[in-house]
Amino acid sequence: MLSRSLKGIASLVPLSRRARIVAALLPAQHWYRFAVFASSLHRKLGPRVGTSGPLTEALMLDNWMRALTFWGEFDIPWKPSQIDILAQHKPGHGVLYCWTHLPLVEVPLRALLDLGYTLDYIVAHPGKIVEDDKFVVPGLRRRVNAISADKRVLTKVRTALTQGKSVACLADTELFGPLSSQILRVAGMVNAFVIFQWAERLPDNSIHVSFIPAPHPLCANDAEIEENLEFLRTMNRKTLNQLGASLNHDTVTEAPILDL
Repeated sequence: MLSRSLKGIASLVPLSRRARIVAALLPAQHWYRFAVFASSLHRKLGPRVGTSGPLTEALMLDNWMRALTFWGEFDIPWKPSQIDILAQHKPGHGVLYCWTHLPLVEVPLRALLDLGYTLDYIVAHPGKIVEDDKFVVPGLRRRVNAISADKRVLTKVRTALTQGKSVACLADTELFGPLSSQILRVAGMVNAFVIFQWAERLPDNSIHVSFIPAPHPLCANDAEIEENLEFLRTMNRKTLNQLGASLNHDTVTEAPILDL
């Protein structure tokens, strides 16, 4: 009965309004802890259609962090791993930060900025771009320039990388969606350096963030690009399996060709 009542309340009050109430009642230093609690409550109330309980919890943690960010800045307890590669960037050479649609995928962006590194552009779905073409980074007032994931996205990414800029972009269009080699091919065309980044939540609710070079960071040919995709495929399935979700299709089927 209580579970049904809480579900009813949640359906009537949008997450943005719930986040506003939380932000008004709790000091910012408690917002992340509340987001963890609220996401675990969503899991107990029942998973989203088509997802497992753990995956629902992970997705709702992302949603809560984003919703709270609109009301102010707050700490996210992330721990770095394998960050030496970030300091090896050659001035004038583009850098592509890449991963796939998975929970916590935006936390490495926060880590990059916390560490003082430049992030020039983030490729994002139009629905996640806010005023003045900006992207919301979890827990930060600072916004990053966004490139809309429209039919001209690859042209814009290629231009930015050619200019020696850093760009964050995912290799798929949605959770459970097919992977595409296109963004890696663009990086290879302009000799940009590809860094894979991901985040995992630890038992103490801190977040472990990793940055490593792609197996073939310069994407020099089709074979190297395929091996990079194989790495993404393996890690994607590993993460989803850990969250109780299994894939029923090949996640490396090529996505529709975008305009270059």
